[in-house]
Amino acid sequence: MSAFCGIMAGFVFAGLVTVIGQKSAAGGDGHASRGLKLFLPCFIGLAMASYLYALTSGELVCTRAITEQLFSGAILAADALIVIVALAWLLPAYDRNKHGEVRFFRGLIQVAAQFAMLMVTVSADAFNNSVLRQPVADWATALVYGGGGVFMVAILFFWWKPLPSAPPPPVPLPTGVTAAEWPGHWRDEIHLNRRVQVAARAAVAVGGLLAVAGGCVVGIAWNHWASMPTWLVYTLAGVTLVLPGLVITTAVRSAPRA
Repeated sequence: MSAFCGIMAGFVFAGLVTVIGQKSAAGGDGHASRGLKLFLPCFIGLAMASYLYALTSGELVCTRAITEQLFSGAILAADALIVIVALAWLLPAYDRNKHGEVRFFRGLIQVAAQFAMLMVTVSADAFNNSVLRQPVADWATALVYGGGGVFMVAILFFWWKPLPSAPPPPVPLPTGVTAAEWPGHWRDEIHLNRRVQVAARAAVAVGGLLAVAGGCVVGIAWNHWASMPTWLVYTLAGVTLVLPGLVITTAVRSAPRA
């Protein structure tokens, strides 16, 4: 898993260099910049996940290793989807939408988001069962799968929901924008650009928080891992379900439109 995350981070870095070095198609600079805003937090998050997985590979304390993998897996699930959304923004940036490529990528984003959310949900439930080594409370299992189901419905809703209508054009219009171009300009350069910024900041914040938590876990001595309080197990499972779910949802909201 460490090598896998490292390879993905390398591909993302190569994408960053390519986008910066290649001139985009006419009118595609804004789309390319949105792709860059999503690529950068992915590179940082995947590099941190690779580092955390490398630490886990030398573990001798099973409970601590399971906890470390919980944080690393949450980072990987969120950033893997961010990569796909960033790639989708490069299609209009380089005028690659003549055969419905953006529409195809939107479908791919929906499938990948649902799968990532399902894996995060299963991971949270498996963490409860692995650490407690006893029948998990029914309410805890129901809460984990119910929370995952809520996020999956939210992902479908934000993916399907059409964008709001553009407001009346301001006076004066932005430089280089005509009244006929205002709806498209508002959609991409203002509304979706704001959503991209939210997704990028959420990815940085969640990835950093989970990485710090993983580092703190590594520093706790082995003799403290004989058993974990039940409330702490449920809390960690809930946190690593909600945080990547928020990133995945914001990433789906920031995807380009056909």
